[in-house]
Amino acid sequence: MQNAPVYTGTMGWSYEDWRGPFYERGLAAAKMLEQYARVLPTIELDSTFYGFPRRETLAGWQAQTPPDFRFSAKVPRAVTHERRLIGAAEMGRDFARLLTEGLDDQLCALLLQLPPDLSAEERPALEEFIEGVTAPRAGLPANTPWVVEFRNATWQETDIAAWLAERGVVTATTERLDLGGPLRYVRLLGTENSVARFDAVQIDRAADLDAWAARIDTARQEAPDPIFVYVRNFFEGHAPATIAKLRDRLGLPNATPPGQQQMSLF
Repeated sequence: MQNAPVYTGTMGWSYEDWRGPFYERGLAAAKMLEQYARVLPTIELDSTFYGFPRRETLAGWQAQTPPDFRFSAKVPRAVTHERRLIGAAEMGRDFARLLTEGLDDQLCALLLQLPPDLSAEERPALEEFIEGVTAPRAGLPANTPWVVEFRNATWQETDIAAWLAERGVVTATTERLDLGGPLRYVRLLGTENSVARFDAVQIDRAADLDAWAARIDTARQEAPDPIFVYVRNFFEGHAPATIAKLRDRLGLPNATPPGQQQMSLF
């Protein structure tokens, strides 16, 4: 059996500190995504956490990326943090419909990032929401790619990952909380505010990357489903460099960032 594809990307792309080590110096902010997509095959959108994107924005993202590029989009905080999922299924369906229509095959995930204090006691609200966006009556495509990230340890002793899998929903895996579901969506987060700038690796996490690469390699051999891995700058200090090291460990090709190409000319 052929190994499952592994898509690697960062959480957001608009970082001033990336000018030079990743982007060309002097590059207009409006061109960053286009250059990003020359190097990495996927991105996790953070901007959608703050509200619904305009259709024109979605069209612009598509225009700047090749057809095989993939977008993961955080579900708006109005669903997860303000309503805490209660009575939010309609809003979730509206968001999913907008993204599936606007990004089409380029959409790889709708990330439902739960608040850190949303505990297993609130499972009924989660189940009601998931049923409301995955049941046939929801009117969404059957393969709408929902992902749930848990951030409260009380979920650790539950069967929620299996319950979600039965409904075609993926459980995200992070270094902070692993509920034991299939390794399909990985977020490498690091420690909040552990670095002050994002232009270079400043934390040595080679051993962690070795372990993650081994898990991902095993997972891609066991099932055909794509695996998506996203890295935050706080993991080591410069997410694109972390991804390059992870890809090396997995035997995946690495493209030279435009900023480094520019520097080599001088």
